[in-house]
Amino acid sequence: MSLPAPPRVSGLPLLGSALDFLNRPIEFFLESYHKHGPVFHISAANQKYVVMAGLEANRFMAHDQDEIFTSEPLFGEFAQQMGSANFLVAIDGAPHRHMRKVMQRGYSKSGIAPHLEAFTRLTYQAAHSWEPGKTIYARDSFQRLVTEQLGTALTNHSSKEHFDAIRIYLGTLLNVLVIKRQPRVLLAMPRYQNARRKVMEFAQQVVDEHRTRVDTEDYAPDLVDDLLAALDWQGNPIEEDDLLAATIGPFFAGMDTVANTMGFMVYAILKHPDVYERIQAEVDEHFADGVPPYRQLPKMEALYAATIETLRRYPVAPFTPRGVRQSFDFAGHHIEAGQDIIIANGLTHFLPEFFPDPWTFDIQRYIPPNKQHKQGLGVFAPYTLGPHTCLGAGAAEVQLMVTVGALLRAVKLELEHPDYEIVTKLMPIPGPDPKFKIRVVEHRPL
Repeated sequence: MSLPAPPRVSGLPLLGSALDFLNRPIEFFLESYHKHGPVFHISAANQKYVVMAGLEANRFMAHDQDEIFTSEPLFGEFAQQMGSANFLVAIDGAPHRHMRKVMQRGYSKSGIAPHLEAFTRLTYQAAHSWEPGKTIYARDSFQRLVTEQLGTALTNHSSKEHFDAIRIYLGTLLNVLVIKRQPRVLLAMPRYQNARRKVMEFAQQVVDEHRTRVDTEDYAPDLVDDLLAALDWQGNPIEEDDLLAATIGPFFAGMDTVANTMGFMVYAILKHPDVYERIQAEVDEHFADGVPPYRQLPKMEALYAATIETLRRYPVAPFTPRGVRQSFDFAGHHIEAGQDIIIANGLTHFLPEFFPDPWTFDIQRYIPPNKQHKQGLGVFAPYTLGPHTCLGAGAAEVQLMVTVGALLRAVKLELEHPDYEIVTKLMPIPGPDPKFKIRVVEHRPL
């Protein structure tokens, strides 16, 4: 006997569940999970998705080896706009695994370790450019800082002159082609076309300069050097268009993910004075003689725990969109090939059986002997799961700890309004409201 299709979540006429999906995705998925079970069908305006949620859904995704789920339907046109047939997020199987290996060193903890002093220096420079008594827009400031850090570390190039074009380019691609919250006509608009041209010209400049550079004793090869030295999965030189797309990747990598998490993390620290005080004492001690080695960072218990708790409480990748390559059964229901699916991988972060009082920001969850994020596969899943697990997950944690630590060593901060409650916006992934501000109280002596 064939199993029934997943139950449908009721919604508004025409809009369906679009407003809930865009404005409160975690809460919406959690409510639907408790009402309908671990698999259900939603409509969001003209988009239809099957949603899988809960621990078994996470483990199902983790064990899939590109046999059931595929990235191509959602990210294929994204890659086409990048001019690449082998853009990492859009390919599956052997080509994907091969390209991950090519880029693994650059996006690893050890790969960014030599650049942590530069990360710290850039943070100090940014923080000391903020005038005491003034407020700053957290999201914009952190996006610029994170993108500059990753660009200089992975490509040896600054993003400052091209930042606005990069942000327009990436944001338009994600909003139009992936989550489909904006109309396709934006791809034809001069704003997007000009940004795309500037970004690809910049990528070409970076590649060309790497091809013609002269080796010196103190030069350390970066991600672009790894790409230029590599072959594709069939043993041929990597195509020029694929090189350009992969070269621009570091400037995309943290703009929404790391920067958004940093915004949530700073908010949570400022909202909890006891946590702020503990982290302040740690960074004043451990950063006094320069940034600690990356393997020593977890010894700053409060800073490490605040990083992990931010990733749990405010996951920037709480759900993962995919296409269904072949039909399958899950939790007593049948899902047809060709459907768009969302795995709500972050939902387990809000189940009290795993994280008691889950809506409370509590760093004690990870202060030894507590290890709530180590409860087995699929419980803590801020980086998605399976073959497309975030390539730079470990490096992102290091970058967050170093940057937030350096930031709190350089300046004293406070919320613009002490009673402010963070508002999450889907732009295109969950992040702090762009209007969220923090006040610079004073510069601190270094």
